[in-house]
Amino acid sequence: MNTKGTASTIALIAGALALAACSGATSEASTTSSASPSSSVTAPPADGGTYPTVVALKDAFVKAGGACPAFAQTNRVTLAAESAECSGNTVLSTYVSTSDISELIQVNKKMNADLDLESSNSWLVGENWVINSPTAATLQGKLGGKVVSF
Repeated sequence: MNTKGTASTIALIAGALALAACSGATSEASTTSSASPSSSVTAPPADGGTYPTVVALKDAFVKAGGACPAFAQTNRVTLAAESAECSGNTVLSTYVSTSDISELIQVNKKMNADLDLESSNSWLVGENWVINSPTAATLQGKLGGKVVSF
């Protein structure tokens, strides 16, 4: 019996087992350390993103906690591509461009100034949409966008 050959074989097997054990431990450790709880909650886009229709905006508004008990698409808001009323004090609207939204805000600010109205009105404004509602500011964390007060 060749003891030198047997000793070498045992050393190789022991080394291979040690590497396999280390390799397994390393994989397990990396799997454990890289695993993180998955979260289905994602932050809204800071700019509020866009909505293709006022119906899509209404769906997001309601999902975020807004009330829309009497949705009626009226398309009455000046400069809006589409607009709808949810109630007597909530109006949703979508726009073709941000410049239309900017113009609408300036027109409303001027109207308030011309009529000497003190307004505590706040709108939640996204890339192509506006939510005009008493609860608009409270939805910013879920919808994104900017709160515009005048």
